[in-house]
Amino acid sequence: MSAITEIIKRLRGEPASLSQSEISRRTGIPQPRISRWESGEVAAGADDALKLVALAKEHGIPVEGVA
Repeated sequence: MSAITEIIKRLRGEPASLSQSEISRRTGIPQPRISRWESGEVAAGADDALKLVALAKEHGIPVEGVA
């Protein structure tokens, strides 16, 4: 599982419980792209990955050591 896939799964689980649409709205990343990442279909670009990391940190979701 990629680091981005893991971060998205953490954002969608507790405590954040964000939908893909909410993640999209808050990061500016198109929802279909988030869906593909969550299913592991494609790798994320660096800029988008940083947006997801920032959102995870806002929700207190640790991202250190995610591989």
